[in-house]
Amino acid sequence: MDSGFLEIDPGLDPEAAALDWLIGKGALADADVAHAETLKHGSSRALLIILNQMGVLSDDALAEAYATVTGFGISAGPFVPPSEPAHRLNPEFLRDAQALLLGENGPLAVVNPLDERLLRGIEFALGTLPELTIIRAGDWARAFVRFYPSEPLLISNSTDEDDAFAVEIADQERDAPIVRQVAAWLGEAADLGASDVHFDARRSSLDVRYRIDGVLQAVAREPKAVSASVVSRIKVIADLDLGERNKSQDGRATIVVRGRRLDVRVSIIPTIDGESAVVRLLDRPENLLSLEGLGFSGEVAAALEAVCNRRHGMFVVAGPTGSGKTTTLYSCLERLKGRGLKILSVEDPVEYHFDHVSQVQISEKAGRDFAGALRSFLRHDPDVILVGEIRDSETAQVAVQASLSGHLVLATLHAIDTARVRTRLVDMGVEPFKLDACLVASMAQRLVRLLCTNCRMPAPVTEDQARLFETHGLTAPESIWRADGCPACRNEGYRGRTALAEFAHQGSEPERTQTLMAQGLQLVIRGETSLAEIVGLGEA
Repeated sequence: MDSGFLEIDPGLDPEAAALDWLIGKGALADADVAHAETLKHGSSRALLIILNQMGVLSDDALAEAYATVTGFGISAGPFVPPSEPAHRLNPEFLRDAQALLLGENGPLAVVNPLDERLLRGIEFALGTLPELTIIRAGDWARAFVRFYPSEPLLISNSTDEDDAFAVEIADQERDAPIVRQVAAWLGEAADLGASDVHFDARRSSLDVRYRIDGVLQAVAREPKAVSASVVSRIKVIADLDLGERNKSQDGRATIVVRGRRLDVRVSIIPTIDGESAVVRLLDRPENLLSLEGLGFSGEVAAALEAVCNRRHGMFVVAGPTGSGKTTTLYSCLERLKGRGLKILSVEDPVEYHFDHVSQVQISEKAGRDFAGALRSFLRHDPDVILVGEIRDSETAQVAVQASLSGHLVLATLHAIDTARVRTRLVDMGVEPFKLDACLVASMAQRLVRLLCTNCRMPAPVTEDQARLFETHGLTAPESIWRADGCPACRNEGYRGRTALAEFAHQGSEPERTQTLMAQGLQLVIRGETSLAEIVGLGEA
C-alpha cells in the first residue's frame, strides 16, 4: 500500500485517526464502514479489527494505519517462539487479543497496538510492558498456530454474504473443541492454497486430507468417535439439515478464515462408515479472475481478449475436471464488466458470485436444467450467456441456437483438445453447418504442477525420453529435473501449478497454437516441471 503522507486531525483519538487515514487513502468504502459499525454493537473488538475480519480491509493496510498513528514499527519476521515468561500468559487471552510475545525478552507483537485491555493484561502478568511492535493479522495467525498448536484459531460464518463476519458466533463458541479444530483445518488449508478439504469417514477413523495442486495430501487421522461431531459442525457452517444422515446434502456459505473472506461449497454424502464431507474453498483473489492473472502465454491471452471483444458467436473451453475451465470463463466475465452488457449464466454449481452477472443455479428439485434455463435466457434480452457445462444433446443445440441468434455464448465441454471439440458437439447432434456458422474459437487447457526448486533433482535423459522430445519437434536436453521432496513442499516435490492452453481459431482451416504436449515439454526443458507430470497431456 502506498504510504504517502496524509494530514491527520490531531483532535481525533488514535483509532478514529487511523480510520480517517484509511478513508483518506481510499482503502475503505463508506458502505463497509457503516456495516462494520452495526456489527460492532455489543462487541469489544475495535472497528478496524472488525473491518479486517470482514475481509474488506487488508492486513497490510490495517498494519500501516496503526503504524501511522502510533509510530510503532511493523514486524516482518522471522517470528521466534517465546521463552519462559510466556508461560504466565494465557494462550486464550493472546488469541482473543491477537498478540504474541516473541523471542527471549519480547517484543510484544500485536495486531492492534491501541488495545488498552491487552496492554494492561500483559503488564499485570509480566510485571512490565515489553516493547511493542505491530504484526500483520495473517502473520499473527500463522505464528500463533505454530507457537500454540493445541489452541486452534476460530472462523466466523454465515450463510448470508452480507453478514460474513458475525462477532457473536465466535464469542459463543470459543470453548468448543470441535469448532476450534474444524476452524484450524480450514484455516491451514486456506493458508496452504488448498482447493478442497476432505473429511472421509472410515471404519475406525475420520481421515482429513487437503487437495493441494490437484493432489490429496493426508493431514490427520482422528478417532471415529469425533466423526459425527465434525460433520455436524460442517453442516452448521453450510446451514444443512443436522437430522438428515441418510441422504446427500449440498450447501454453501461465506466464512471469514483468519481475516480472509472465502466462499465455501459443502458436499455431504452418506457412506457405509458414516457421513463424509468435502469443503471446497472458493478463494477469489482479484488477479486470479483476470486475463492477466491466468498465466497463459501472450498469444493465448491476446486470443482470449479478442473473444471478449466479440458481440456474437460461440467460444468453448475444453479439458478434464479440475483443469481450470470455469476460472478461464469467469475471467472473461470479469473482463466484460462495465461494458453495459446483459450477462446471464447457468451453472452447476455457481462457484463465484458476480455483481454484474445474473447467475442461475441448476436444481433437479425445481426442474431447472441447462437446456431449460438457456431457453428462458433467450427471452431475457441477453448480450452474453455463460453455459457452465455442455453435457447433453439438448443443451448443445440450444447453446448453438443462442449463438446463431446474435449472442456471445461462452461454454465448457469435456474434450481432450481443440481438435475434438467440434467432434464432440457433432456427436451430440449439432449439425456441422451450424458449427461452421457459430463456433468462433475453442481452447483446451490443463493445470501442471511445478517442481519445488528447493529439492528438485537432476536426472539423465534416456533414449525413449529423447525420442519423445524429438517427436514434438524439440531438441532433447542432456538432463531433466525430477521431483524429490522436502519440508518446503510437504515432501511432495511440487509447489504451485501453471496453466497450459491450446487455442484454435475456427474456420475453413482452423489455426492452432502449439499443442499442450509441446508446451509441457518446454516446461520440462526449462526445469519448471517433471516429465512424469506432463506425460499423457494429449491422451484420454
